[in-house]
Amino acid sequence: MEIGTIVRRVVLTVIVVMLPAFAARAQTVREGMLVSCEWLQAHPGAATILHVGDAAGYAAAHIPRAVLVETSSLVVQWDGVPNELPPIEDLEKVFRAAGVGTRGRIVVYSSDPLLAARAWFTLDYLGQGNRTAMLDGGLAKWTAGGYATSTEPVVPKPGSFEARPAPQIVTRIATMHELVNLRDQLGPNLMLIDARSPMQFCGDEAGAEVQHAGHIPGAVNIPYAMNLASDGTFKSVYDLRRIYHQAGLTKDSANVVYCRTGMQASMTYFVLRYLGYESSLYDGSFIEWSNNGEMIWS
Repeated sequence: MEIGTIVRRVVLTVIVVMLPAFAARAQTVREGMLVSCEWLQAHPGAATILHVGDAAGYAAAHIPRAVLVETSSLVVQWDGVPNELPPIEDLEKVFRAAGVGTRGRIVVYSSDPLLAARAWFTLDYLGQGNRTAMLDGGLAKWTAGGYATSTEPVVPKPGSFEARPAPQIVTRIATMHELVNLRDQLGPNLMLIDARSPMQFCGDEAGAEVQHAGHIPGAVNIPYAMNLASDGTFKSVYDLRRIYHQAGLTKDSANVVYCRTGMQASMTYFVLRYLGYESSLYDGSFIEWSNNGEMIWS
């Protein structure tokens, strides 16, 4: 039997047979994934707080007790594809240096919600999603609420962070190729969600370093910004569910998200997990797909 046939059967089995097992818990909101500024203010010392961004932004203003985790330490370039996950041992060093231990709650935030979402995705990939939350509204909401900020750097004692990798949450290009080939057979059991802008999805705009505009065949477009209210906080559970249900997501669907480089899709990944759905992120995303001469629709 050809390898391609074997792979297709394996992928089909995983999606059609195993995914309904996840569906049993698909309607339960994972409320611990999101904390408010009020909660964080009222529970000092309840979590390790990580400010995700760059040194300049951290020095200008950060939440007291927050430790800087530079975005550049969470992404690398692989084979010309930017914003990929670094090796696990390198990520362990990053979080140990930030003072993160093996236990206790973690709260991530940023001045840019995409950066916080990427940090959450990274920690979920390392097996720590069940104890990690995003600060709803991030630094902007914190300062708008009149809460104190600091300019003094926090230098923590090294932590004992250890990864428990969850590689299944990352989809690689070979698997994406098989999924696209099987999309007609899988029907509503497969949801490919493109988190880019409508202009990029439709092919009217290519996006930086993208050689061929358009989108992956079978994908639906839900721009990442649709997850957020005007004040930068996440929309209500009701509104978020409506957005994804109207696009075709069901309790039984296998959900794969992507964007241009995996950053915007990190927010979509976070939202789906928050809503109680299982998901996977195609980290190479459209820049890898299009630049490798794969099938494209526009």
